[in-house]
Amino acid sequence: MTSRSRSRAVGLTVTLSAVVLTSACNNPEPPAATSSTRTTLAPTSTTSTTSSPTSLTPAEKDLKSAEETVGRYWGVLDELAADPKKSLNQVATVARDQAAIQARNTLGTYQAKGWTLVGRTIVDSPTATTTDGKTFSVSACIDVSKVNIVDKAGKSVVRPERPDRMRYPYTVVKAPRGFFVTVDTLKGKPC
Repeated sequence: MTSRSRSRAVGLTVTLSAVVLTSACNNPEPPAATSSTRTTLAPTSTTSTTSSPTSLTPAEKDLKSAEETVGRYWGVLDELAADPKKSLNQVATVARDQAAIQARNTLGTYQAKGWTLVGRTIVDSPTATTTDGKTFSVSACIDVSKVNIVDKAGKSVVRPERPDRMRYPYTVVKAPRGFFVTVDTLKGKPC
């Protein structure tokens, strides 16, 4: 992992390293989970929702589910980063492919170094689009202003110039057992 990648991973909480060093086993059919459109994520998976229309079309429901998937993804990443004793296999409940491998690598690095997450990541204003109803492009503002990564001594390892709010793109796929983040490019813009 390059120092640039390491700095970015540390600086953006559990925004996962771009270098994939090893592959990890993927549970092919992890259980589906649900969340909310505006999700505040903490290691305890606390969520808050905004009101939404009661009668959505199936296509609208899928767009909403794709948006919620990014919130679930961050909730699991926060939970695993906050408790290094938890199994990284939980990544498979929210991610597959590149995103899952990247998450396991970064979280494994955190565990090996004894780093833990303090605080919570807020996923704000997710928006989804699709052309085929199976693969969704989701953009969300990720707020890490209340998040810190600390070493074994409790000292922050987050670089001071870390941006607190960035909008990131994700690819989310609809599978028989739910929606999963498959691509997390780590290329964000201020939100």
